[in-house]
Amino acid sequence: MTKILNLDKLDTTSNRVLSIGGVDHKIHEMTVENFIVTTRTVEALSKGTVSVADQVEATLDMILRSVPTLDRASLFGRGLAQLNVIAEFVRGENVDEAEERTDEAGK
Repeated sequence: MTKILNLDKLDTTSNRVLSIGGVDHKIHEMTVENFIVTTRTVEALSKGTVSVADQVEATLDMILRSVPTLDRASLFGRGLAQLNVIAEFVRGENVDEAEERTDEAGK
């Protein structure tokens, strides 16, 4: 008997939605590629070889890789505190603090 792991049947969808300006954006689970790029950036940051502006750009890029329907301009008008909260939520942190909805928005 052959055992098969069918990855196509695994549910890897996210149940998180980022709402900005009245528009819902589904957050995709972090891919291996996104994780590697993000981790390399964090490692560079920890060495002090990246400027603060580069840190903010890296945060924007990480968010946009996980929320492909979101555009960069939607994030530029946000404060840094909001950007940090968005980044945490995208990474799956502080999810318990997010509001819950029972409607079908974002699906």
